[in-house]
Amino acid sequence: MERINRIAEHVLVGALSPNTTAAAAPSSPIVTKLKSKIAALAKERMALKTALLKKGDTKIQEVTVEMAINGARSMKALLTETSDLDAAKGIAYRGKSLFDCNKELPKAPGGEAGLPEGAFWLLLTGEVPSPEDVKAMTEEFHARSSVPAEVYKTLDALPKTMHPMTQLASAMLSLQQFSKFQKKYDEGMKKGEYWEVALEDCLDLVARMPVVAAYIYHRTFKNGGMPKYDSKLDWAGNYAAMLDVNDSEGFKEATRLYLMLH
Repeated sequence: MERINRIAEHVLVGALSPNTTAAAAPSSPIVTKLKSKIAALAKERMALKTALLKKGDTKIQEVTVEMAINGARSMKALLTETSDLDAAKGIAYRGKSLFDCNKELPKAPGGEAGLPEGAFWLLLTGEVPSPEDVKAMTEEFHARSSVPAEVYKTLDALPKTMHPMTQLASAMLSLQQFSKFQKKYDEGMKKGEYWEVALEDCLDLVARMPVVAAYIYHRTFKNGGMPKYDSKLDWAGNYAAMLDVNDSEGFKEATRLYLMLH
């Protein structure tokens, strides 16, 4: 028990250490707001983790052979708040059913599908964002959407017959050389600062992925070429437009719903 208490103290101190390295990078107002909400949650959750670690010897449940051979079904093995899969109720984001998420999240003008930007905010903060915050997140993703030329070179070196998901994985991995986390890690940032720089990389990946995915779609199933980017549209609506399957609002709405659910 003494060892667990030492671990708990280390976890709390490390997580709440002053963020000097990551704070040097300027952020937009919406990212600053997002980080402040996550930082507040982090303090609460690390305090909770410390308390739980002090009960580290407590048994949670009995584990059977059936649970093990069925892929850990019904086995309580992780603590998470972002999402949950219930055998009867299905997936929930922050305790909200997907039906409620779609109902409550902000939507595109005239639309009925919750915007993925809103689901992203909900998962990270536990709060349903305002339409203004979602609009600002859309603008943030647009600002980060430029894909380095090296990524296109990587993709163009792959055979077009390669599965699109393999191409996408290769492209995302090739972005590692532009990782802000890697740069700060090499500079010796503290463990308590990891989350903020990891968030920066996450925002970059979310912003760039639709562009890369659309490029892969065109090189694999059409005649290649760069997709036309429309920063006036929301994140998923722009992706639907870049695919150029059709220009209907219905297709954009279906894409918004699909990506909000995933």
